[in-house]
Amino acid sequence: YFFFLFLFRGDRKKTNECEGLKVGNSVNFEASIEIKKCPKNKAEWNQTIQIYPVGLNEALVIDLEIICECRCEKPWNEERDSDKCTFGNGTYQCGICSCYDGRSGINCECDSKDTDPTIDETKCFFINETKPCSGRGICHCGVCECIPRQNPEEVVTGKFCECDNFSCDRYEGKICSGPSHGECECGKCQCLPDWTGHACECKKDNESCIAPDSNQICSGHGECKCGVCECFESEDQRYSGRFCEDCPTCPGLCEDLKECVQCLMFDSGPLTVEECKNCSFIPVEVSEAEVEEPGQRLCVFRDDDDCKFKFVYKLDEDNKPLVWAQRTKDCPEPINILAIVLGVIGGIVLVGLALLLIWKLLTTIHDRREFAKFEKERQMAKWDTGENPIYKQATSTFKNPTYGGK
Repeated sequence: YFFFLFLFRGDRKKTNECEGLKVGNSVNFEASIEIKKCPKNKAEWNQTIQIYPVGLNEALVIDLEIICECRCEKPWNEERDSDKCTFGNGTYQCGICSCYDGRSGINCECDSKDTDPTIDETKCFFINETKPCSGRGICHCGVCECIPRQNPEEVVTGKFCECDNFSCDRYEGKICSGPSHGECECGKCQCLPDWTGHACECKKDNESCIAPDSNQICSGHGECKCGVCECFESEDQRYSGRFCEDCPTCPGLCEDLKECVQCLMFDSGPLTVEECKNCSFIPVEVSEAEVEEPGQRLCVFRDDDDCKFKFVYKLDEDNKPLVWAQRTKDCPEPINILAIVLGVIGGIVLVGLALLLIWKLLTTIHDRREFAKFEKERQMAKWDTGENPIYKQATSTFKNPTYGGK
């Protein structure tokens, strides 16, 4: 951490302390220098002030020159009874008026013979303000003169310069949401009749929160704030949608309406004929049950025949159900057992025939190969076809090698 020291006239004064600083951190500080009186010794009119953090060899050096005498204050530079001081009611020196007795104000324009100037200045303070004229004007003779703004469209007004037309709340970058919604008066938005809100950003009516086919605000499940529905939420119910018309987590009435729809539409279900007459609604037949309006909810069930039936319901203003039921069921197609049996038999026969054909093909190929091999060996034989190569004579002939042939 660093201690910022203020060195003035040889005295050190610790003014602030910063902890947790690292290399590269930026620290901003302010130093206020006030001269309460001029030193008697003229050698002290020029002084040096140093502001530096402990531990670093760096310092901010301020060369202070105390002006205790001005040439313009010399008698030969004075302009007595100057016209610059309201009809000569003061002496003009060093660019300001030094008013005569009984006169006050910047240009000696105020007659203070019978009043105290300090009392006149107190008349320029607004409630709980610490600066005259709210810090945005100059107090002249107990009356505030507001300082003009650089932007001519921005105006400061009021007895104490306490009002303006530019410090109101903004919406989408526009003061009071623009002139079509309201105007800024004395720091507050004055909205036109059709608008409300801090920045006149909200419509007064709730038309944007009412569904086209309903007259309830946010379908009765939310609150309209600034033209937008804020839906209610609980542990088991959370409404959503532009008009809070949807509630995916709500239990709904599908189970309660199921048996009556089965009875009235398809003459099925657990209800008897007498019990069916006690149903509190009559469903409207439709070709296809689909959600087409906000607030409708689709219900889908399967009956004992494994057929799927659908209906849509919606609650009216009296919380009574309005039901639209699909006139037909979506049933699975019946299984054709004969076709399945014939298909299995046909498949077995086809597989058998295919196996026989494959066996016949393999055996034919094998026989042809053996016959070709036999033919090749027969053609390569070298004996005389007129003799039996297997026959051997019963006599044997032996030749005497010593016999000379005689």
